[in-house]
Amino acid sequence: MTRAKRLRAAAMLWITVCLLYAASAHAHTPSLSVLALDERSPGEFIASWERTQAIQDVSAAYDLLKPVFPEHCRFAAPRLDCGERGLTGRVGFDGLGDLSTSGMIKIKWADGGTQILTLTAAQPHVRVSEARLDTRALRGASSFIWIGVTHIWLGLDHLLFVVGLLWLLDSWRVLIKTVTAFTIAHSLTLGAATFGLRSPPTAPVEAVIALSIAFIAVEIAGEARTKQPSLTRKRPWVVAFVFGLLHGFGFASALAELEVARAELPIALLCFNVGVEIGQLVFIGGLLALRAALRRLERALGLRFAIAGYYSMGILAMYWFFERVVAFMPDV
Repeated sequence: MTRAKRLRAAAMLWITVCLLYAASAHAHTPSLSVLALDERSPGEFIASWERTQAIQDVSAAYDLLKPVFPEHCRFAAPRLDCGERGLTGRVGFDGLGDLSTSGMIKIKWADGGTQILTLTAAQPHVRVSEARLDTRALRGASSFIWIGVTHIWLGLDHLLFVVGLLWLLDSWRVLIKTVTAFTIAHSLTLGAATFGLRSPPTAPVEAVIALSIAFIAVEIAGEARTKQPSLTRKRPWVVAFVFGLLHGFGFASALAELEVARAELPIALLCFNVGVEIGQLVFIGGLLALRAALRRLERALGLRFAIAGYYSMGILAMYWFFERVVAFMPDV
């Protein structure tokens, strides 16, 4: 097999994986379950579910999500008794998967501190002793930094939008303007929605976010075919700002799911937004490192095959759009 054929096969595999992933991807609508542990006295906790996504019977959530506690702890819902050793050791969920793709354990310590542990199907457990040592200075609402980082990394729709934008940017100056515009826009709507100033329904917003990815995909493919600069290439910061407003509402819906106390909202919002920006910048840095290689791949495969790659992004976006529209349409 020649080098060109190997590259072509690799790209075809990438497109196929994208299309297959669409069948099971939830993009930025991951199902989140939240278990709160309230320490009433040293080593003794009362457990309660703050959120059990897709599980109607709260009492069944323990059986389905299978919370895990250290071996020295005794759990008989809702009581958790860890004795003199306290809640130190491995905690998490053994049941993360189709019903709930991510989980959170909110520990309210007797000394007034709050610790938030984020868990995913890929990393369903964490050691509390290590987490407390590592995050003691950031306990409480400031732990939302990590929540923001993981939220953006798990949000394939937001990441695909960023990929599309970067593909059309040719200089560092334009890149800085575009990323700044996107950041300002989603920060505005994230703050407005979080404090209840403006908060449109989540489902339609998520559907339009999917359309924003389709728009970028069509812009890229059309530019490659016609050799004419697209609107996004000519005014990338304008496009980034307009769609950034929508993406901010998407971020806000994720923050709202955590049911943060109103007194903690300012610091929670700040830390969550900082986390989103950190995650976004790390992702952009990785893309920039790969962009030269991707450009060479595009030249090796040819224009027609490159357009197929752009449209794979568009197909994913339209799949999400129709999936989300159907989800909020009334049954007929």
